[in-house]
Amino acid sequence: AGARPWPAAPGGHPRPSVVLVACDSLDGRLTFYPGNQTVDLPFINFMKRYGTVFLNAYTNSPICCPSRAAMWSGLFTHLTESWNNFKGLDPGHVTWMDLMEKHGYHTQKYGKLDYTSGHHSVSNRVEAWTRDVDFLLRQEGRPMVNLTGDRKHVRVMEADWQNTDKAVNWIKEEAINLTQPFVLYLGLNLPHPYPSPYAGENFGSSTFLTSPYWLEKVTYEAIKIPKWSSLSEMHPVDYYSSYTKNCTGEFTKQEVRNIRAFYYAMCAETDAMLGRLM
Repeated sequence: AGARPWPAAPGGHPRPSVVLVACDSLDGRLTFYPGNQTVDLPFINFMKRYGTVFLNAYTNSPICCPSRAAMWSGLFTHLTESWNNFKGLDPGHVTWMDLMEKHGYHTQKYGKLDYTSGHHSVSNRVEAWTRDVDFLLRQEGRPMVNLTGDRKHVRVMEADWQNTDKAVNWIKEEAINLTQPFVLYLGLNLPHPYPSPYAGENFGSSTFLTSPYWLEKVTYEAIKIPKWSSLSEMHPVDYYSSYTKNCTGEFTKQEVRNIRAFYYAMCAETDAMLGRLM
């Protein structure tokens, strides 16, 4: 919003610059559900107020790398054949950003991409091919919370903040001197949980980490605890996911409320990165 239009393309239409910010694992209900009272997201709300909200947007795949492979290639998952978090696009695959560059846009990207093959952990690679066998492979540590710093500790996810700073500095120092429209992509890892070192290097991420600064932006009283189905009632895919995410054990209501509160705090930090770029 507010980007200056560049010289018109053939046909007389202006060519605006494009900024795409992608974050990982943000609950869509926080961005459009009018009854959300758990955490204030001022910059997402600003975009809602002055932009467009898509209420019927669906991912091509409910898994990280396949969904990103679909977005970057513009192809359905059955065409990319990216079925799991280890198999993405082949190196050199033509992406939407390549096409923008071909049509006269200057392109720049920072942060998390995760749409090519070969990423994620060793256990993830194994787990990706064992969904249809008669044993289960637990991939994550037990979900847990971790409070760090004090009320002045703002930059908890330092890597994301560094990439945000790079994008901001690029706009201030380089983009303003361009003679062509630009495409800027910023990929954030938050509010995806952090790695769980206590579970070993090949395990995934199940630690919800934040500081008092962000946690104070969460309204504990508004946090709802969903009903958790018994394992015998679950769809096999839900059961498998619950097992690999180590969510089949007993959790007290306070544990669940804390995990959700820390997650909302991580969403607030993500929103602040969006605000910095805006």
